[in-house]
Formats: sequence, C-alpha cells, structure tokens
Amino acid sequence: MIDTLCKFKEYVKLTYMKVVISAHFDLARPIMFMKLDDKGLSGLVDNFAGVFASYQASRRTGTPVYLTNYEELDFDGADAAAKTLDKETLVIVVDTILEQDILGKPVSIANAYDLSPEIWTQLKSKFSDKIHFKDGFFEQTEDESWIYGHKNGLKTFYFGVPIPGTYYHSTENRVSLKTIDDATETLIEVINWFSNVK
Repeated sequence: MIDTLCKFKEYVKLTYMKVVISAHFDLARPIMFMKLDDKGLSGLVDNFAGVFASYQASRRTGTPVYLTNYEELDFDGADAAAKTLDKETLVIVVDTILEQDILGKPVSIANAYDLSPEIWTQLKSKFSDKIHFKDGFFEQTEDESWIYGHKNGLKTFYFGVPIPGTYYHSTENRVSLKTIDDATETLIEVINWFSNVK
C-alpha cells in the first residue's frame, strides 16, 4: 500500500505542471525608505508591489517563491535560481508594469517562453476579462523572464502588477494595497489553473 502511494505521488509530480514564482527584491536606485500604510505603498515601489503579491500568493497556495537579487544589474539572482530548477518547472516572474500599458486590466501577462500555443490560447480564453495579454515580447531583455526562458530554457512568463506613472524607478510613486491585492487574487487563480495543467 505504501509503495503504491509513493508511486502515485511520483505520478502526480510528473503529470501536473510544477509552478514557482520569482520576484526580484533589489531596487534600481538607493533610497532611504519606503512607507507602507493602510492604503498603499509609497516610494520606489518597483518591485515591492510584486514581492508583496508573490508573498500573499505563496502563503495561500503553497507555491515556492524565489526572491532574487541583481535584477537591476545583470540578473545574477534569477540565473542562479534557474539553475536549481528542472526543465518541467513553470516560472511566473512577478514584477511591475506601468498602468498605462495594460489597458485598464488588473494585471498583464507577457514574455511567454515555451508555452504551447494550445496552453496560451486556453489561458487567454479563461482570463481575458482580468488579464491584459501581450503577444510577443515586451521589453524583451529587461526582465527575469529573459533569463529563465531564453537563457535557461524554462517555461516562463512575466506577470505584471500595475503601478502608476510613466517611470518605473520613480522614488515618489504610490501603489494602492487594493491594486496589489487584486493582482494577488488573479495570480492565485493563474497558479491554480496551471497547477491542473498536464
């Protein structure tokens, strides 16, 4: 009986997609502090908005999070994390995206690597009401999806949490907790959907 159970667990591991999250915690510019209050996060919010959404999604789904360093330089953290993952892992890179680029949707998905056209079509059909999908590549070499997908050959895509303004690295930006929470809910739905994809 125990042997059968172990084989079943191995079968489940092999047949369903394994999902992890990657979110960079380094900042593009030196700052003295950021402020979090009951309504939002103020300061250089790229990528703490993504880190907060990743943390919440991980707590509620059990999905591991790789908090990476050096995204603003040469992506060394993502490269090191990628080398610990097997090729069947799907990496959801959670980072920020400018609100103006996602046409009023709560989040965006872009920079998809090694997802079959069938999976991509199903994903778009399921979530088109709440996710802005960018076909092709967006700022192709400027985020971690490039490292996971292009350099290391992993299934991956960019999951963008929207922030206001026209400049990612503004030190005077503010993102509402509602925006982060809404992005978290969608991230959880996407994780759960992929966790049932064979």
